[in-house]
Amino acid sequence: MIAFLAKISPLSPAAVEALQACIHARPCLQNEELLRIGQIARNIYFIQKGFARVYYDRDGMDVTDYFAMEGQFVGAVASLFTGQPSHKAIQLVEDADVWYIAAADFEQCCTLYHDIERVGRRLAVFAMLEEQQRIEDIRFLSARERYVALEKKYPGISNRCPLKHIASYLGITQVSLSRIRAGVQ
Repeated sequence: MIAFLAKISPLSPAAVEALQACIHARPCLQNEELLRIGQIARNIYFIQKGFARVYYDRDGMDVTDYFAMEGQFVGAVASLFTGQPSHKAIQLVEDADVWYIAAADFEQCCTLYHDIERVGRRLAVFAMLEEQQRIEDIRFLSARERYVALEKKYPGISNRCPLKHIASYLGITQVSLSRIRAGVQ
C-alpha cells in the first residue's frame, strides 16, 4: 500500500514511518462486507489481493456501483467526508487480503506531513476523475462498449465476479450481458 502511495507522489522516510504505524492488514473471506449500508465509513481500504465491489440497494435490487481489484483503493467516499451513514456497501467478491487505514489516522498524517497530504489530494482527484469517466461511459457508450471498457480496465473480471454484478454495473440484464459476451469473444 505504501509503495502504491509513493508512486502517486514521493514520501519522506518520516511519512512512510507514520503511515506504517497506521496501516493494518485484514484477511477477508468471499462475500464478507467491509462496510454495510447504513454504517458510517471510518476506513480507507486497499486491495492487496482479491476483488471487491461497492453496491447499493435500489427498490430492493442490488446494484453494483464500483469494482476494485489488486492495487486499488475502495471506500465509501461520501460517508468518509460527511460522517453520515453510507448508502453503499463494500463487499469482497472473492477471498482477499486487504490493508486499511482509519480515515482519522490518515487525516492526522496529512496534517503532519505535507507529502502525505499531497498523496491524499491526488487520490481524491483520481477518484473524481474515475467517477466522471463512469458518468460519461453511461451517457455516451453502448452497453457493448461499456462491457469492452470494463474488461479492459479489469482483465478477467468475468472469471472472478458473478455475472449478475457485472450486468448491474453495466445497467443491463444478465441475458443482454450473455449476448454481448457471446458477440465479443
